[in-house]
Amino acid sequence: MIPSLAPCFTGIFVHYKDALALPGEHSSVIPGRDLLDRNTSENLLARFAEVHAGGDRRAIVSMWTQWHFGALIIPTTAAMLLLGRDLHVDLERISLAVDGKGKTTAIVLPNDEIPAISVSEGCFSRLFQNHVEPLIRHFVAQFKVSPRLLWNNATDIFEWALDQAEAIGTVRSDALHEGRSLLCTRLRTNGQSNPMYGLVRHVKQGDITVRQRKLCCLRYLLPGVACCGSICPSPPANAGN
Repeated sequence: MIPSLAPCFTGIFVHYKDALALPGEHSSVIPGRDLLDRNTSENLLARFAEVHAGGDRRAIVSMWTQWHFGALIIPTTAAMLLLGRDLHVDLERISLAVDGKGKTTAIVLPNDEIPAISVSEGCFSRLFQNHVEPLIRHFVAQFKVSPRLLWNNATDIFEWALDQAEAIGTVRSDALHEGRSLLCTRLRTNGQSNPMYGLVRHVKQGDITVRQRKLCCLRYLLPGVACCGSICPSPPANAGN
């Protein structure tokens, strides 16, 4: 855990305290920019596929990105909302700690000099425009998966992190508003379509309202991996098998 960020790893976020690291903390590290290299990403996904032998290729890619986005988005969002800290998580600036299964275990920041945000507008641009978006674009081209599938993975994790931070009760309200606006605005400020819009919904199931993805993450196509429950928009018939 990075000492200066320790205060944000409270409540549910304590489980993500080791998802951020500094240089020298991990032995198996690759530059973040190498995720955009075909050989590197193919190697990582091939190693990850061995864990899910016989699994559908699309589902393997989807599951890998869920692990990666969890390590990336959750602590980055917590640091922004609870501490007002703008982490340098641009692909060009970070490194990745990966395990023997090709899975991201930590985002290695360039240093512990983490600036505070002065204004909330665009405060998540490093995260989404400089990391998530180029990674999704590359994976879509290389692995022939749906961009909306991968954006739904990122959006689901991001909204969950916003909800958890808000529940703690000491968030920066301006940054929280900026985060929420990314989920409910059809167009970006440049007029382009917002790829996160509408990908997480809140629907009635009986007497309760539940969060639900727009698209299934396909995890049911991985042998031995359980369905994700009520958040799935279309639980497969064999989900309980």
